[in-house]
Amino acid sequence: MASSDYGYFGIPIDGRWSLDDLYRFPRAFEQVYFALDAILPSADNEVEERVERAFRAFPWQGGYSAVNFYNQLKVATPIKERPRVASIQYSSPGWIELTLYMSNALALCFVVNRVAGSIERCNRIYNSIITDLMKRKLLRIELEKAKNELSRDDMQLVEDSARHMSTILGLPSPQAVHERTANPLISLKILLSIFRRVRILADYQLKGKADFSRELDENRLR
Repeated sequence: MASSDYGYFGIPIDGRWSLDDLYRFPRAFEQVYFALDAILPSADNEVEERVERAFRAFPWQGGYSAVNFYNQLKVATPIKERPRVASIQYSSPGWIELTLYMSNALALCFVVNRVAGSIERCNRIYNSIITDLMKRKLLRIELEKAKNELSRDDMQLVEDSARHMSTILGLPSPQAVHERTANPLISLKILLSIFRRVRILADYQLKGKADFSRELDENRLR
């Protein structure tokens, strides 16, 4: 990314925030930010190698895979390119001001607004996919079995579900994720995981606690 893309990004906040909010909100923001950035190839070979490893390193049979996946994506991102807090003001209204890559932040805002604007539909699709995966016992299936033992119907379900989740997340297709994972079921689980974190941010927007529909520019903050 060009250095000119790096700058200040303000998120308006309002309402009553708890200490838990100050943990959940930045964590979800950071994880979505890193995930959306990692889906596309990096021009930096070392970063690309680390990201590729993160997409293929974990079995995705339980929650620890997601935790480790996002931790690996953070480690893969050079420190200077990670979001940093520039200022916070807690009032009514207030803000959280970050320095980050604007293109990543705008992509994140687009996705959060997209999900917040159709949250019931998004949740129905997500819940339906999870129910189907549970019925077919695909949530905890081992990777090698997933590669070699899925029926044609299972594969069709996985591929269709991945397309649905890609659409929800504003991606043209799941192909970029498939190229990262080399396993459509893992791709689907990653897309579902990203959605859960986007949904956290969308919930802040729907409750009026954060606003991703308009950015506060640097001059308004300072």
